Amino acid sequence: MARALLLLALLPACAADRFLDNTPADSGFVVADAPDAPKGCAVGQNVAKPVPVDLIFAIDQSESMDGEIAQVKKNINKLTDLLSATKLDWQVVMIARPGLDTYGVCIPPPLGNEGCGDNLPRFKRSAQQVLSNDALLMFIRTYDSADPLLNWSKYIRRDSLKAFIPVTDDNATQPPPAPYWQTFDREMLGRGDGTFGTKEERNYAFYPILGASLGDPSVKCSTEVVSEGPEYLELVKLTGGKHFPVCATDYGPTFTAMADEIVGRVICKLPLPAPPPGEMLDPARVNVTFTASDGKAVDFVKDDSKPCNEGANGWQYSADKAHVLLCGDACKTARADPGGKVEVIFGCTTKVR
Repeated sequence: MARALLLLALLPACAADRFLDNTPADSGFVVADAPDAPKGCAVGQNVAKPVPVDLIFAIDQSESMDGEIAQVKKNINKLTDLLSATKLDWQVVMIARPGLDTYGVCIPPPLGNEGCGDNLPRFKRSAQQVLSNDALLMFIRTYDSADPLLNWSKYIRRDSLKAFIPVTDDNATQPPPAPYWQTFDREMLGRGDGTFGTKEERNYAFYPILGASLGDPSVKCSTEVVSEGPEYLELVKLTGGKHFPVCATDYGPTFTAMADEIVGRVICKLPLPAPPPGEMLDPARVNVTFTASDGKAVDFVKDDSKPCNEGANGWQYSADKAHVLLCGDACKTARADPGGKVEVIFGCTTKVR
């Protein structure tokens, strides 16, 4: 899977701008004159770690889900193997009744532990039965439950991307009041003192495995599924996630595609480092460069013409000004080259689209 080394370079002073001015105006990118630091700039460098990822599963354990439960148990280690290969810092919470029966969810090693128990710090079990229509409710109730066998609030990180992964062939009809997806969003944003973000900057995303087909989510992926899962699909749209069909006969490719989506999202959201001692961060003197594995450097220009997820092409600040977001082709470029690196450069006048 593609991944990019995220390298943040701090350049506290700049006597000459790095960027060339002869690039076509509509390209969105500028070919840099060299992969080195800008001329006349003092260089200090920090290596940035990608944002952590916490995956929270809720497995529908109703009678129609025997084959799907078996697929999760068989293939979930492929998902975590792929995340490990990218060197991401990841953890898994599994909300489901454990057990060795057909409908019990006992995750095998190396992710799980012998006897269906926890395997901390990577794997936390929340021993809660999940029915066909209550995964959203179980996410909410178990998060800060007074029961230590259910509670998973202290096992996730405040700064992580929380990836919610319900696996079901039905729709969510809880928690009240409807629409249930709005209730879920309101409830989670109100918990954990900002752990799940804000309305302006949500720190969670939905990647459900459900009854909708991949090409047309308004169509069931099989006549055997109960529902397309419209409440979950609304949360996919709200959070910029992606859905996957529960009807797949092999969840190996499903988890591969899911890992790629999650990794791409993390790689394209870079934390801004603190400036060196004695220096001030000037938001108007920040630039972003990608150096490919072959050594060729490309400068991404700042594009505030529209939101990142609505067609911007380059980079922009997140709403909280704590991250740099790679948008459009810039994000695709960073994801596509596993040997490349992204540098956030401080000290030179920002190149704007």
